[in-house]
Amino acid sequence: MKFDLKKEGKTELNKTRRPALLTIPSHYYLAITGTGDPNTMNFGDHIAALYAIAYPIKMAYKKAPSHDSHYTDYVVPPLCGDWSISEAAINSESWDKTDFVYTLRIMIPDFVPLALASKILTTKQQQTEDNLLREVTIVNLPAQEVVQMLHVGPYDEEQITFDYLTMFLEDQQLQRTSKTHTEIYLSDARRTAPDRLKTILQITVAPKYRPHQRFRQWGLFFAIVVVHYK
Repeated sequence: MKFDLKKEGKTELNKTRRPALLTIPSHYYLAITGTGDPNTMNFGDHIAALYAIAYPIKMAYKKAPSHDSHYTDYVVPPLCGDWSISEAAINSESWDKTDFVYTLRIMIPDFVPLALASKILTTKQQQTEDNLLREVTIVNLPAQEVVQMLHVGPYDEEQITFDYLTMFLEDQQLQRTSKTHTEIYLSDARRTAPDRLKTILQITVAPKYRPHQRFRQWGLFFAIVVVHYK
């Protein structure tokens, strides 16, 4: 049986144009970090380095003589990008695309043995002189509460979708926990017209701390103290 996150990951991928609060479980990912304008060849080279590891892992899993999971193959999960800007740009309060700082990720499906993925990564890095390939790592991200929304259109128009996300946070009494945001790319930008690109925008969130909640908590604390010392 073949696993496809785009089809089976309904609890992790909100592919609708309405904001949704989701819990993303902990996963392992192939990851590589970079800086600068994503419209340059350097950015494309970072993506290529990730896929140069992701596909050999997939093939090694498919060819394995036995599987602990009922999945015997899988579609490589979509590329993700965690985006922020450099500290210098933050301090100057002025920035452009050259100030971007990013981490690109591809999820390693949970049923793929970590030892297998690590072995393929190590072997490929030992066989290459490509410095970017040697920068690929395996990282584990903890479970996260996030809000996601599908953006359809050019990347430069994502602010429109972010505005909807901001309104949703206000309505649901949520707040961002990081200035970094994540983009999950459902389309291949090389083969898709800009106005048809599908990208899930994701931000990590937590409930807003309301003043009256604080008073209730302190009231409970004092009640416990009074009872304890009676």
